[in-house]
Amino acid sequence: MAGKVEIFVGLVGKADKNVGIANAGTSVIDQYTTDKKGFELVNQSAQTGVSVVATVTSIVQLTKGFVPFLNIQTNALAGTMMFLKITAEYKGNTKFKTGDAVSLVGNVAGIAAGITLLVAGPGLAASAFVAAGVVTSLYGIFTSEAVTNFFNSTVLPVWNQNFKNKPSATYPDYWVAPDLKLVPLAEIIARYGNQVAVSHWDPRVNTVKVSRGLRGGGASGSVPGGSYAGGSVMPPLVIPRPERPSENIDIFIESINGQPQDGYGCCSGSQDGYH
Repeated sequence: MAGKVEIFVGLVGKADKNVGIANAGTSVIDQYTTDKKGFELVNQSAQTGVSVVATVTSIVQLTKGFVPFLNIQTNALAGTMMFLKITAEYKGNTKFKTGDAVSLVGNVAGIAAGITLLVAGPGLAASAFVAAGVVTSLYGIFTSEAVTNFFNSTVLPVWNQNFKNKPSATYPDYWVAPDLKLVPLAEIIARYGNQVAVSHWDPRVNTVKVSRGLRGGGASGSVPGGSYAGGSVMPPLVIPRPERPSENIDIFIESINGQPQDGYGCCSGSQDGYH
C-alpha cells in the first residue's frame, strides 16, 4: 500500500424513510457494513486518464444529530446532512489532490456518493482532506457551486470549531448546535432552546446559509418559519401565519324573540353551550 488517506466529509442525502433515522450518514455506513470488502474511493483524471484508487478501511459517523437541508424555493426538506470520517489505503503511488472529485464506490452498492476534496492544509496531515459530498440520488439536484457553498457555510466551520485541533475526535452522541458547535442533547435542550443548525439552500442562485430550527422528536421537528415531519422523501413545510396583534371581539346575545339566552346564543333551559 502507498499510504493512508483520511477524509472528513459533510454528506447530504435524501431522508428516504424517516428524517431522524434514515439520513445520508447512516445510509452510507449501512451500505459499507454490508459490502465492507468492496468499497473504494476512485478519482478518474480527465486530463491523463489515470485513476487514483484507495480501498476504504473504515467509515465513522462523527456526530449523532443530523442537519436538515432545506430547499427554500420549494419550501421542502431536500435531505439531511451527517458528518463522517472515511479512512482508506492507496492502492498505487498516485494520490488524491485538493479539488479532486472522488466517487465512493461499492461492489454491491455501485457509486454511493460523490465527494469533492476542498481543503488539505493547516491542522491536517498531508494525507487528510476536508470535503463535502452528496449521495448519488442527489447528483442531478446539486451543482458543484452549491456543494462548495455548503462546504464554506457549514462543513468547514464545523471542522474548524470541533475537529481542527483534534482531528481524531468523534462525537457519536453530540448534535450540531445553531452556532455550529457540537454539544450533547441535554445542552441542545437547555442552552439552545432545543434548536439545532439548519442549512437553507436556494437552488436559483446556489447559496447555502445556516440558520436554526427546533429539534424534532426523532421523526419530526420544525425549522425557521415552519415545520417538517418524517414519513416521505420531501415532506412539506407548514408555514405559520405572520403574528398580528391579538384582537378579541366578545358577542353576547341576551335574547332571541324575547327568550333569554346563555352566552353562546344557542341554548336555553338546562342546555349548556356544547349541546
